[in-house]
Amino acid sequence: MASSLLAPNDILNVIPGQVICEGTVENTLKNRLSMRNYRFDKTEVYIPEMRDYMLVRWESPPENLGFFHSGKWADQDARTDSVTILARGEPTRWFWTNDIQVSHVYVSESAIKKVANDLFEKDVDSLNIDHRAVSQDATLAELMKSYERECLGESLGGQLYADTIETQICIHMIREYSQCKLREIQIDRSMPVSKQKTIEEYIAENLDQCISIDDLAEISGFSNSYFIRLFRNAFGMPPHAYILQRRLEMAKAMLESPMDIPIKVIAMECGFSDQSHLTRLFKNKFSTTPNRYRNKTKLTKFC
Repeated sequence: MASSLLAPNDILNVIPGQVICEGTVENTLKNRLSMRNYRFDKTEVYIPEMRDYMLVRWESPPENLGFFHSGKWADQDARTDSVTILARGEPTRWFWTNDIQVSHVYVSESAIKKVANDLFEKDVDSLNIDHRAVSQDATLAELMKSYERECLGESLGGQLYADTIETQICIHMIREYSQCKLREIQIDRSMPVSKQKTIEEYIAENLDQCISIDDLAEISGFSNSYFIRLFRNAFGMPPHAYILQRRLEMAKAMLESPMDIPIKVIAMECGFSDQSHLTRLFKNKFSTTPNRYRNKTKLTKFC
């Protein structure tokens, strides 16, 4: 049965239109979630059973939108940033009366299952997330937009931040759209000091590399979603913010060095994409540029 389900990469085989942003659909084996943006022609369409849950954020909604449910058509009020949820494994039928532009986020069954098993005393197989034709869910819309920005951007820690948002999207879907009432596992929410030390050392030794949530969770021995909660409790901030802080602290220390290390080398050694990236984030944090900070440090030492 699984092979007959419609995969995200095959959407244009059933809905006429074009891709306007390739996104990360090609990387679905690597990523738990994926995204892609489309412009669809006005149409009436039958969408067969999807392999993944499909979240739709309406960017340019239609003047008229219809959803066929319980044997009859029902008009829907889709607005900019309204959200539609299509359940996996269940067909749907729609019409819209003018061309539309939408952003899709595809959530794999394994993603929902992993997060649910981490957080709740119930296997995701017992969850039932139904279709939601149109929902005015500002929280989910913002999560989708944040996920899209991180997937498409080149900001420091982008993949790490995207991993965190993936988990948030899954948790939101389970909490707000599951038909089952779940009971959270009562678990110790403190990270052992030995684990904290291991994480601190790993981050310090790999600041010049791409550090992902998967990496950190694996070396700590926790699941991704559980690790994120323990990390925030232990360090007072999420992983991506802590790593950025450590990178900026390292850059600051290197700027204070008498060796006069080139700023582009400092950027590379601290894990920034380039010198301008370091300069922008350094200025945001310390209200001065790396070059000005270095000159001020030299002047202070000289005096």
